Amino acid sequence: MSESTLESTSELTLELRIRQLEDIEEIRNLTARFAHATNRGFDGQTLDVEVMPEIYASDARWEGPHYPTTQGLEAIMASFPEATSAVDVVMHSFMNPIITVTGDLALCWNLLEVDITPIAGGATMKRAGNVLTAFRRGTDGQWRIWRDANMIAVV
Repeated sequence: MSESTLESTSELTLELRIRQLEDIEEIRNLTARFAHATNRGFDGQTLDVEVMPEIYASDARWEGPHYPTTQGLEAIMASFPEATSAVDVVMHSFMNPIITVTGDLALCWNLLEVDITPIAGGATMKRAGNVLTAFRRGTDGQWRIWRDANMIAVV
């Protein structure tokens, strides 16, 4: 189940309320596309960094406890192959999104679970925790990740 927050629904026209619901759905789909692009190792799934310009804004920033802060689309794209070089299988599962849309900005609070199987063998590791993501609608009308604070830990 997910929860979404609309700005003062009582003050919005039906057209604007529908637009916000469409925005929320686009953000959910973008989150799923990110997971699909970064999952790898099963059913022929490979890392797809080429889709990242459709997912991240050019001035995006990614932060998390396990990797250094990464600024800018090109740096983020370069970080994925390095971060997954020792990984045989990785699976991202985003759950219970709370999405708030205000104009061309949106915030999404998710629970994220990541299962990671090392190439060297051994047990699959599970990391889980909250992720706070800020999305921005670009001049092309498309939502992209603008800021991403990943707070997962080993469980």
